[in-house]
Amino acid sequence: MVATKMREKPASQWAPLVVMPIVFVALHLTCLSQYGFFRDEFYYLACARRLDWGYVDHPPLSVALLAMVTRFFGDSLASVRGPAIACGALTVSLCGLLARRLGATGWGVWLACLVPAVAGMYLVVFHMFTINALDILLWALISHVAWSLLERDSVPGWLLLGGIVGLALLNKYSVLWLVAGLLVGLLASDRRKLLLTAGPWLAVATALAVFSPHLVWQHDHGWPSIEFAKTAQAHKLLPVAPWDFLAQQAVVMNLAAVPLLAMGVGACLFGAEKGRWRVLGLAFLTVVAILLINGRSRVNYLAPAYPLIIGPGAVAVQRMFEKRKWSPGWALGPVAAAGAATLPLALPVLPPETLVRVVEAIPVKPPVEEKGPKSPIQGYADMFGWRELAAAVESAAGRLAPEERASAVVVTFNYGEAAALEHYRRRGAKVPRAISPHNGYWLWGPGDWDGRVAVFVNRWPDDTTRRFESFEQVGTVSAPLAVPEQNGSPVWIARGLRSPVLEFWSSVKRFW
Repeated sequence: MVATKMREKPASQWAPLVVMPIVFVALHLTCLSQYGFFRDEFYYLACARRLDWGYVDHPPLSVALLAMVTRFFGDSLASVRGPAIACGALTVSLCGLLARRLGATGWGVWLACLVPAVAGMYLVVFHMFTINALDILLWALISHVAWSLLERDSVPGWLLLGGIVGLALLNKYSVLWLVAGLLVGLLASDRRKLLLTAGPWLAVATALAVFSPHLVWQHDHGWPSIEFAKTAQAHKLLPVAPWDFLAQQAVVMNLAAVPLLAMGVGACLFGAEKGRWRVLGLAFLTVVAILLINGRSRVNYLAPAYPLIIGPGAVAVQRMFEKRKWSPGWALGPVAAAGAATLPLALPVLPPETLVRVVEAIPVKPPVEEKGPKSPIQGYADMFGWRELAAAVESAAGRLAPEERASAVVVTFNYGEAAALEHYRRRGAKVPRAISPHNGYWLWGPGDWDGRVAVFVNRWPDDTTRRFESFEQVGTVSAPLAVPEQNGSPVWIARGLRSPVLEFWSSVKRFW
C-alpha cells in the first residue's frame, strides 16, 4: 500500500501542471479561425519580413520568434498564433509550479493553474500574436529564478536571471518595472545582503550585454522609441483614474479570483513566510504603484505581474480552506464559473453578429483607453474589414493607367492598413506596394516612389491633400464590423506631389 501511494503521489502532483495547459490550448483551438487576423498581427508579420535589432514601437525578440515560426510553418492563423498560445500554456503551468514550490499541494496547485487559465485578460492576450504574450511568460520565468536565488544564492543563478531579463528587455522595456519591484522587495526583506555580493551585479552586466544590440540600434536610428513613447502618451492614451484602473483589473482578470489575488498580496506581506515572500508581494505592489502614478496605463499593463501573487494566493486559500475543513469546490467552482461566463467576451467563440448583440446587452462596457471613435466589440473589430480594404484599393488601382499603376504606391494612414495590404498583395491581390508614415513603416521609408501618383486610404488632413495637384475620392471601404476608423474609410487617387518625396515623408510622420 505504501509503495502504491509513493507511485501515485508524483503523478498527482504533476497532473495540474500538464492538464490545465492542455485545457487552455484546447479552448483556443476551438475558435482559432473564427474571425480573421488582428491588426497588430499583420504588422508583426511585416516586421518579421524586415528583421532588425529594433523597431519604432517595440524591441525585436517576439518578431524574431515569429520570423522563425513562419519560415518553417507559413503565415496561417494557426502558425502566427501558435507561439502566443504556447506562451499562455507555459504561463499556466509556471503559476502552478510556483504555488507548488511555495507549499501548495493537490487542489491548491489546480487552483493556481486554473486562475490564469480562465482569466479573461490572459485569454485575450494569449489568443493573438503580440509582444505581450511572451512578456508575461518571461516575467513568470524571472519570478521563478528570483525565488530560487532567494532560497539559495548562486552565481550561475544570477547569470541565468540576467540572461532572462536581457531577453525580456529585447521583447518589451516594461520588464524594468519588475526589476524595480524585485529591488524594492529585496531591500525590504532579510535577503538585502545579497546586494553586497557579486551576483546581482553580474546579473545586471549580463542583462545589459544581451540588450546592448538593441541599444546600438536605437542610437543609430536617433532613439525613435523615446519619441514614440512621448507622442503616444500625448496623443493616443487617455487618462485613467486610479480607482478605475483597479476596478478594471477585477473585471478583466476574474471577479471570483479577486479574493485569491488579495490573499496572495496579504500572505506575502504579513504571512508566516513574509521574509522571502515579501519580495514577491512588494514587487507586485511596486508595479501597481508605477502604473497608477503614470495615470495613462492600459488595463493589460499589469497582466505580467499576476504570476507573482497567484501562487502565494493559492497557498493562502488552500491553508484557509483546510483549516476550516471547507470543500475545495467552493474555491475552484466560482473561479471556473466566472471564467466560463466571460469566455464569449474573451475569445471569439460567438458569430460576430451574435457577439454584437451580447455586448450591447451588457450594462458594463469595456474601458476606453485610447482616443478616437470606438466599436462595441473594439478588440475583435480589429479582426474585420481587411479583405474589404484590399478589395477597395484593388478597385481604385484598376482606375489607373498601366503606366501609372507601374509606379504607384498605396499610402495608408496607419500600420494596420499597410501591413494588411502587404499581406493580401503577397497572396495575389492586385494592389500596389503599401507604404505608411505610421511607426515602423515611416522608418522603412517610401522606397522608390516618385510622387507622381498614389492611392491614399483613410481620412487625411487638408495640409496633406493640398500637397498634390489632385486628390480625388474614388471609393469607400464598407466593413460594418470593423473599427469605425476603417468602416466607411475613403479611398483616394492622388496625383502630382508638389514637393520632393522625402520632404513630404518627413511632414507626415506619425509615431504613436
